[in-house]
Amino acid sequence: MILLTGATGTTGRRVARRLTKWGYRFSALVRNPDKTSGLKSSKVELIKGDLRKPDSLRRAMEGIEHAFLLPPNTENQFRLERNFIDAARESGVKYLVKYSAIGADPDSPSRLLKWHGEAEKYLEQSGIRYSIVRPNIFMQNFTNLYAGRIREEKEFRLPFGDARCGWVDARDIGRLIARMLTENGHKSNILTVTGPESLSCDDIAEILSQAVGKKIEYVDVKPREFKNEMVESGMPEIMAEAVTELYKLVSDGLCDVVTDTFYEITEKQPRTFDEFVDDNLRLFLKKKPKSKK
Repeated sequence: MILLTGATGTTGRRVARRLTKWGYRFSALVRNPDKTSGLKSSKVELIKGDLRKPDSLRRAMEGIEHAFLLPPNTENQFRLERNFIDAARESGVKYLVKYSAIGADPDSPSRLLKWHGEAEKYLEQSGIRYSIVRPNIFMQNFTNLYAGRIREEKEFRLPFGDARCGWVDARDIGRLIARMLTENGHKSNILTVTGPESLSCDDIAEILSQAVGKKIEYVDVKPREFKNEMVESGMPEIMAEAVTELYKLVSDGLCDVVTDTFYEITEKQPRTFDEFVDDNLRLFLKKKPKSKK
């Protein structure tokens, strides 16, 4: 049996969707079963639990062989991940896939990468067979975070300068993780997963311009200005600071990486940014006002 965490988020729901499509039964750890309408399926067992409560994790892991750990980005992230890893070890889980981030390192100046790096080291020392998945930056940031400004103001704002990134589609990460959870032959490893090409924000602006038929501008903003914009949009200041730290490393070239990992695991080609934009084009187009009759 497989246990998922984070099954309602950007990546987790795509893992769940892929497992369901392939016909696998699995369990999903959820804090509130009443708020999981996207997981309603005869193949999904919803288990009430909380990463803050080790006893609930041990109960959830009864009979589990493969588990997926997708932690929330919070100040106590390492403690939450440690709780899950300890419960998995005590419950006899045979294989654990941890969601991490490109550049994870316990000594990183980015607190997000530091938190992931600390948990990676703990997992490596746990004795559980593991895979650590480090995705590059998600293409879905453009639909989840920037689409409104692209529609209304024909621009997107990031503090990346002319840095390039191997942007990856979250749907591909979902497929890869689902594949790993349903196979038994993976040895302990760390996998950096990217899209097929490394693109600058100017490259992306051109792709968007071609798709929507209007000029889309990339505005290179200062890190402090970008942080203030995130806070004004409702993000807690501590998380805005953490994202700004990470994006400083991105601007220094952290994400200018392209690997063949996705193809090696899935035997499929990763989606290009052009394909991502085509699949989500309606989100970047301004709705035409309805004509009055």
